[in-house]
Amino acid sequence: MTNENTNINEEKAKEALDGYASKVGADDVKETLGKEDEIKKLFKRVKVLAKYFNDLCDILELLRDRVTGTYKETPWTTIAALTGALIYVLSPIDLILDFIPFIGFLDDALVIGLAIKLAQSDLEKYRVWKAHRKEQAA
Repeated sequence: MTNENTNINEEKAKEALDGYASKVGADDVKETLGKEDEIKKLFKRVKVLAKYFNDLCDILELLRDRVTGTYKETPWTTIAALTGALIYVLSPIDLILDFIPFIGFLDDALVIGLAIKLAQSDLEKYRVWKAHRKEQAA
């Protein structure tokens, strides 16, 4: 394997994220939510993904609330990017093959981190909405 195949940067991660996000449809969001347990286990197991676990939980809740129509404020582009990033992480065939020891998940971490960064303001709005909703229910 050449260094080119294991070298990933933010530009390559953005290209990968854009590619996956551009293909996401409503059914993909539902299908991704159906793999919630698998996704959570992966994020807990893989050290470079574990730091995103709390964000992951909020992302999954946001996607669920979007699918059910409970929360509609997040633009589709953000929903598609977050879903595309999760699909990318689940895919064993990506920029760096996941089975390669030590570096196999670096690209996945870069893609999910980039998606979170791009969606940060929408995630914050969702978190505020969710906290306000909990206060009202109490």
